[in-house]
Amino acid sequence: MAKIKRVQIYDMDGTIVCSLHRYRTIEGIRIDLDYWRENQYKAMDDSLLPLSAQYRKDLQDENTYVIIATARVMGEKDYQFVREILGEPDYLISRPANSIHSGGLLKIRGLQKFFNLKNFRDAEITFYEDNVQYLKSVCDKFNIRGVYIPSKQGH
Repeated sequence: MAKIKRVQIYDMDGTIVCSLHRYRTIEGIRIDLDYWRENQYKAMDDSLLPLSAQYRKDLQDENTYVIIATARVMGEKDYQFVREILGEPDYLISRPANSIHSGGLLKIRGLQKFFNLKNFRDAEITFYEDNVQYLKSVCDKFNIRGVYIPSKQGH
């Protein structure tokens, strides 16, 4: 394995993938998870956002380790979208089917093991996220650089 100089962590929805066609909120405050799950079969109709070009470039860089950290429960169509359209990351963190944890905690738990590995100690780490609370939680926990990506899905 080549020396890891950079670790790029990407949220999916609202950051590198647009899934607004199957997204809605309750009282404009939080995501309607029941509606999201009912429409999971439409994942192949998701589309790429501008930051996905950087994501794909990072996938080609042998010195960059790419992680997707999503609060999505990944189903068959979600994995198909990643494989066929987005491009597979080096590692993917997603929500277990019956998880009730916040997205921030879910991502912290999924990322924790990387910050103890020797290969990652000197790497420049950046986290791209459209949810301000998740971004702050993860960046504060690991003392890493965060990039806020404004979106209509960051609830």
